[in-house]
Amino acid sequence: MSTTTAAPTAGHHEDVDTVGRRWRLGVGFIILADASFVAAMLFSYRYLRGLNTEGAWIPHGSATAPIGSSWVLAAGLVISAVVFRWGEKGIRDGDSGRLVLASAVGVLLLLVVGVGQVVQIASFPFAIAASAYASTMYLLAGANLFHLLLTLFLGLAMWNRARLGRYSATENWQVGIVSLWWAWIALAAVFSALTTSFIASPPVGG
Repeated sequence: MSTTTAAPTAGHHEDVDTVGRRWRLGVGFIILADASFVAAMLFSYRYLRGLNTEGAWIPHGSATAPIGSSWVLAAGLVISAVVFRWGEKGIRDGDSGRLVLASAVGVLLLLVVGVGQVVQIASFPFAIAASAYASTMYLLAGANLFHLLLTLFLGLAMWNRARLGRYSATENWQVGIVSLWWAWIALAAVFSALTTSFIASPPVGG
C-alpha cells in the first residue's frame, strides 16, 4: 500500500510596491470620475444661471444662501487636508506619532465641517424645488456632504491603522492615497464655493 503526500500550496504574495501602484492608479481613476461629476454640477450651475429661462434661476422675491458659509466649509476642508498632509510627511520620515496626531485632528475637523454642512443644508431659506438656483445648491451641498462622509471613514481608518503601527517610513502608500483623495475633496469644495459666489444671473443681452 502506498501513500501520497500532497505538497503544501504556496501562498501567492505580490510585491508591496506593485500593489501600491495598482491602488494609486485605481484611486486616480476614481478621482478623475468624481472630478467629471463635480465639473458637470458646476457647469450646470453656471449654465442655468446664464440661461435663466423665464426667470426660473431665482424668481423675484426668492431668498438666496449666504456666500460666506460655503467658503467657511471649504476653508475647514483645506485645513484638514493640510493637516493630514503634514502627518503623511511625518510617516515618510518614520514619525508614526505625527501621523496619529494628524489623522485625529483631521478627523475632528471633518466632523466639524460635516456638522456645518448639515446645518447649511437644513438652514437653506428655500425649498429644493423653489428655483433652478435652489435645486443646484442642494445638489452641490449634498455632493460635498458625501465627500465628507467618505473621507471621514478613510480618516478614521488611517488613525486606527497608524495607532496600531501599521505604517512605517518604507511602507506608507495607503497614507499617500488617502492624502491625495483628501486634497481633491478640499479642492472640489473650493471650486464649489467659488462658483456659487456668483448668484445673480447676467442681464439678457449683457
